[in-house]
Amino acid sequence: MTANWIKYLEQKLSQFNPTDVENRETEYKSSLTYYFQTSYLTVEFLDSTTINQVELGTYKNGIFSDYKILFHNSAPNFTKVKQRLFEIDENVNYVLTYDKANVEKLNIFLDSLFTNGWTEKIFSYKGFDYLIIVEIDNATHRIELKSNAEQDIPMPMDNLGIKMNIIWNNLKINARNRKKSIIEVKPLKKNVVQQRV
Repeated sequence: MTANWIKYLEQKLSQFNPTDVENRETEYKSSLTYYFQTSYLTVEFLDSTTINQVELGTYKNGIFSDYKILFHNSAPNFTKVKQRLFEIDENVNYVLTYDKANVEKLNIFLDSLFTNGWTEKIFSYKGFDYLIIVEIDNATHRIELKSNAEQDIPMPMDNLGIKMNIIWNNLKINARNRKKSIIEVKPLKKNVVQQRV
């Protein structure tokens, strides 16, 4: 077992050839973001032995996906999918202290996503995304997207409005204005060390 989460990530991720690694530091936290061909992994630390949050998603042309795949201690396969929102997303179920049991949990989470990949289906109406479906292994995660206004000042009827909007957008009469795009995030390829015979 490595000495801390930083060493663990260096060892774990070097085999997948990240295209870039970005290090950010604030007064209270630091983070490492690993970029791959079409995806990213961000790990936020309180210190080298405590992870505050692990998130993955797609990344293209400098733009992060509207959703994030989060490590979550009490979710099936340690996987929770949420919309990327303005709010600060703190949760004790995201936190991992460095020990053997938590290393195993994070391995399960990362290995599932890195070796199997995932599928992202984005539904839009008149150019505005309104629904994302993320398929990981045999699980389907549905995200009904909130607008910037609904995120900024939530109102009591917002959830009903979002549901009605989805029903309207999915009606047959709106088929011409509706688009569906699919992104297949391929499994990451490990470095293969060639041996001389």
